[in-house]
Amino acid sequence: MSINRPTLLIRADAGPAIGTRHAMRSLSLARAWTNSRGTAVLACGSLPRGLLKKIASQQIHFIPLNHSECDQADAAETYRIAATLHPDWIILDGNRFPENYLAFLKQGHSKLLLIDDLGTACSPLADIALSQTISQLTAQSNHPLRPPISLGGPEYALLDEFTTNRESSLPTPKKIAAEAKKILVSFGERDEENWTLKTLQSISDLERKRIVVDCVIGSKYRHTAELSQFKKRANLNLRLHRNPDRLPQLLSRIDLAITSSDATFQLAYWGVPAIIINPLASESHAKVFTDNLALQFNGHTTPSSRQELKHTIKQLIANAGQRKSMSELGQRQVDGDGAKRVVRAMKTGNLKLRTAAFEDYQIIWNWHNDPEVKSVALATPNRSMDEFGSEFQTAVASRNTNFWIVENVAGNPIGYARFDDIDGERTPKISIIVDHSQRGRGVGTALISQASEKFFRETNHSSIVAQIRSGNIASEKAFRTAGFSGIQPVIVNGKMAIQFELKRPSGIPLPLPAERQRRSA
Repeated sequence: MSINRPTLLIRADAGPAIGTRHAMRSLSLARAWTNSRGTAVLACGSLPRGLLKKIASQQIHFIPLNHSECDQADAAETYRIAATLHPDWIILDGNRFPENYLAFLKQGHSKLLLIDDLGTACSPLADIALSQTISQLTAQSNHPLRPPISLGGPEYALLDEFTTNRESSLPTPKKIAAEAKKILVSFGERDEENWTLKTLQSISDLERKRIVVDCVIGSKYRHTAELSQFKKRANLNLRLHRNPDRLPQLLSRIDLAITSSDATFQLAYWGVPAIIINPLASESHAKVFTDNLALQFNGHTTPSSRQELKHTIKQLIANAGQRKSMSELGQRQVDGDGAKRVVRAMKTGNLKLRTAAFEDYQIIWNWHNDPEVKSVALATPNRSMDEFGSEFQTAVASRNTNFWIVENVAGNPIGYARFDDIDGERTPKISIIVDHSQRGRGVGTALISQASEKFFRETNHSSIVAQIRSGNIASEKAFRTAGFSGIQPVIVNGKMAIQFELKRPSGIPLPLPAERQRRSA
């Protein structure tokens, strides 16, 4: 097997006792990595034959492990694989990797990304911590043991490709029924506290004959006999599914889902309103998450909590307005491109865009006067720093210009993105500069992609144009890699300018009027 750099090694926790959730989710990262011209390798325990075929079809290499218990023998075997492949990055996806496991892998030269399902990862050995909880990493963002880069929230959600069906176009807006009649109940195969049955009992207690419940339990669900007895005596139209692969077909017609937090982002992507059961929470009541993607129910086994769950389900079934709001917000925030953004952060660091201030004019003047920049610029007027500062102050205050400074993870300015002609009918024009210390590392492409995405999310423009001086090969490559396509060249300031255009991606909806006003303030 020929492995070429850049190489990604994913160690996903999987096997008969663990299941395949981590491995299936990791495929989204592996695919994003291969799409960016890299090689991805997945190492884990035994996997079902169907999933192995899926991995092979996506040109992802699979290495079965002899040791997969997340112990020292496992770490040693994974380290030997890494020593052979020399990966640029190693990803650990699972909840059982101890600190000494990470320390063993860090003996090599690979960077380490730790995927965190619990929102508690604080290992200084990881270069990036990626949270897959519904809320962003805020509570521990300044933790002294927090990795240098922490990513989290809907923007960085990794979606299981079996659920999202990424081969097709983005889901259409969800049709919201006046009354929720089709309900999905799914807590996975390892539903230790049997919230599957408790939830079905709560729905049955509502005594609504028109409700149809699809319950996905998987082949290893431990309470099948008890659930079968309930189905025989319950006054409930209940359909049991032992194959989790049925989920993609079910989601398009579901009005309401009741599930664990593992599925929150997938449901939001499809616009399915959801009640999330959190058995580990310390309180017992239903509440709305701060981002309103789903209702959280902090579940306990007491009779009072059963009554509260029943009340929560009943309220949401009847409230079409609330379900519509949850559906729309979910699809706006979870667009399925989280894996692509994670890979971008892995390759270039976690770039941050902020609005330029007048105080930035000195460093921007220095960038403009970099001989390498001046040699490929379409316009190279000689201005003193004071003259440039006066013009810059006018530009940042103009409604016709967006000027963003890009900073690295340390908060240091490393470039800018500027959009002109944004307040009229002409197509906005993007221009960028990257500090000389960051060139040749993919930062330009990442800046173009991130700034263009931000611009489309905050404006109603349908396209962006870049004008590049003929012969500026580096900029041409960066814009093409960022998705821009060549259009008719033009003459600018007496020089031939090659033009590239990026149309608004179908996955970025037009911002609501309130959003545009808030962001422009």
